[in-house]
Amino acid sequence: MKYIQCIFLILIFVFACSQIQPEKSFYKISDLRTDVMKLTSQGDNHIFYQEPNGFNADSSKFIFKSTRNRKDGLYVIDLKSGEIKLLSNSFGHIPTWSNDGTEIFYGQHGKITAVDAHTLTTRDLQIPEQSWNTFLHIRENQILFVEEATDGTDFHLGLSTINTDGSNYKRLFTTDHQTVFYIDHPTFIDNRILFLTRGKNRDFAGDYNKPYILESDGRMSRLPVQCSHYDVHPNGDKILCASEGYIIDLNGTILKELSLKGHGVWAESDTFLMTGDPIPVPDGPHFGKIALMNVNSNETINLVSHESTYNSSLEQHIQPNAQFSPDGKYIIYESDNGELHDSDLYLVEVPDSFNMSK
Repeated sequence: MKYIQCIFLILIFVFACSQIQPEKSFYKISDLRTDVMKLTSQGDNHIFYQEPNGFNADSSKFIFKSTRNRKDGLYVIDLKSGEIKLLSNSFGHIPTWSNDGTEIFYGQHGKITAVDAHTLTTRDLQIPEQSWNTFLHIRENQILFVEEATDGTDFHLGLSTINTDGSNYKRLFTTDHQTVFYIDHPTFIDNRILFLTRGKNRDFAGDYNKPYILESDGRMSRLPVQCSHYDVHPNGDKILCASEGYIIDLNGTILKELSLKGHGVWAESDTFLMTGDPIPVPDGPHFGKIALMNVNSNETINLVSHESTYNSSLEQHIQPNAQFSPDGKYIIYESDNGELHDSDLYLVEVPDSFNMSK
């Protein structure tokens, strides 16, 4: 009996250790008079770099990486309660949610691990080659990911898919390590895949900024314009090329030129956010701001000052990495408040009445 009680107490202790007290608190009022909440207050907290898949499908939870007590971890926060859970002491790079929001997938050495978002139990999807698996994106029951070498080099091996049940692993594209050494920003467009390649020493100049589109039958084409950091519209019919400052269709035709260049992400509509790169935007009304824009309008509206050390001329800087929630009601961003050290996550509300198409 005492043995059973001891086991029960250990289980309670383990569960309690996986729960972190809410750190959520009111921070300030935004430029549009909505609330800005500070979601974290301990450790060094970050959004996965310019990959807008941190939110679950119903916009109630968000995954992020954090270094706490000198240990790296993958965490999920309940945006209503502020409760934070530790999912793993290993987070890979770019985890993703299952479509139904019940599991979170992240890459490890030789496998992809799925974590039950409620019970925190795990299961592993074995990858035949003992690669390090990163840049995870999901569509229905299929995971898209990049395989990285583990032989002491940091080269990428290829672009692959596997089903969420661990079946049907496929290598779709293999790097030749002569002209192509890395793969960047892979994502689904319906039944197609958009991705970039990089040269030696992660060269991303010139043609390396022209994405490939991989068809389901294996045919591959290349967009005729540069689009180095992108987000695909939820409808799959256009691409926001934020760094270049335009929106294109899937043939590479420029549909709209933008007044800002930087980091951009779509909402579930024709609205998108832009964080202007401080090098081409060193001052002016949108410097240091997360701004809202719309395909059908030339207006740019400031939502909030992100207060982050976002300056690509500095060797060390923190990018806001802002992301729209799927329901369009929130934006989460990170900021170090201009202090070049530990960063926290912030949530800003988007006004219900916001409509830039008027």
